[in-house]
Amino acid sequence: MPFLVLAAALCVFMLISIVLRLALIERSWPAIGRFVTARGVKAHVIEQGSGPEILMVHGAASNGRELISALGHRLTDMRLIAPDRPGLGYSERPKDAATLGEQAAFIADILRQTASGPVVAVGHSWGSGVILRLALDHPDLVKALVLLAPASHPWQKSTSLLNRIAGWPILGDLLVWTLPPLIGPKLAPKGIARGFAPGPVNPPDYGDKIGTPLFFRPKAYKANAEDMVIGSAEMGKQAPRYSSLTLPVTIVSGQGDVIVYNSIHAAGLKRDIPHAQSFRVPEAGHMPHWVDPDLVEGIIRAHATDTVYEGSSTQFRAEP
Repeated sequence: MPFLVLAAALCVFMLISIVLRLALIERSWPAIGRFVTARGVKAHVIEQGSGPEILMVHGAASNGRELISALGHRLTDMRLIAPDRPGLGYSERPKDAATLGEQAAFIADILRQTASGPVVAVGHSWGSGVILRLALDHPDLVKALVLLAPASHPWQKSTSLLNRIAGWPILGDLLVWTLPPLIGPKLAPKGIARGFAPGPVNPPDYGDKIGTPLFFRPKAYKANAEDMVIGSAEMGKQAPRYSSLTLPVTIVSGQGDVIVYNSIHAAGLKRDIPHAQSFRVPEAGHMPHWVDPDLVEGIIRAHATDTVYEGSSTQFRAEP
């Protein structure tokens, strides 16, 4: 009996600790945008400035702060629209939101309320797959695509066990309510370093700047896991359609990317969209927009003015 009492007390203590941690995370990184309705649920959108309209769609395990933090101070003469993808950041998650078609429809609903016309769509990693689908399904909303370290094609590597378990009944809920809040913040620096490899994490406070701890809340972790589990299959469904795209497209990848393999994604896009511009940043990994922001800014500005990027940089090489 004393053992059961002790076990119950430990469970209560752990639950209180988790709830307090989650409250502290949301207090430290509150919603900084406005809320609109997309696909019947609440969507959080960060907006900045006025001028040519630029959509910014973040990648996996992230939120709308990521691209704004990297490029917002450089694009003060433009209108930036950076939504949290379904279930991440402060956006709620509609039914079937793990499918790229539903995520694109979610973004389309947001654009119809926040943009006055076709936008230059910038996507990082998983966000590139979303904006590719946006251009395929809602071509009236997009004038050009900028794909940063893109995830775009099916891959062979299996989904992690934790991501698969997160979707299970009962055990999945137990997992997302314990492991991510308790140990996620301790493991985050290692994951961030892997994203920036082979170079250093720059800025050093990247995790704090973009609100990485928001990912370790149960609903966000579960949403991301759902995306990952069916991600390869979803990319495979839309990849055969890429050849139909005629709008301007620019691909920017990091030479040392160990998160998304260029041989599958960047090379696949260049094969399927022959007219696309393609740049490889030699010293970058999965974060080319942080390593060479001059390049990415120049590309965005060129698309915003319907021109072709012809700037120079010591850090990148154009690919044929």
